[in-house]
Amino acid sequence: MNEIPRGTRLYNEIKRCRSASERSNSTVKETLNILEKPIVYNKVRADILVQIATIVLLLYRAFAFIVKISMLFMKYRETQDPDIAKKLQAFEVPKAIRNIIQRE
Repeated sequence: MNEIPRGTRLYNEIKRCRSASERSNSTVKETLNILEKPIVYNKVRADILVQIATIVLLLYRAFAFIVKISMLFMKYRETQDPDIAKKLQAFEVPKAIRNIIQRE
């Protein structure tokens, strides 16, 4: 097994992807309880389970984003706080949601 030298471009790219996939797997397993005790008889069922988990994770993140922004708008409307206005102006759309918007 060849090891990729640390500090190279390929190593950093693999490391970035790994942490993202571990966060996704952790969310699907612990928060959404989809992969807690999966019953998988063959590869086709495993593929279907992964696709369902990915769709649910995407919806979970998108709705969490919508709720977060809606709560900020509601607080701003009630208080007219300039700090909340700054947060809303500087709020960055998460990369996963940005990719979906750009594809359409």
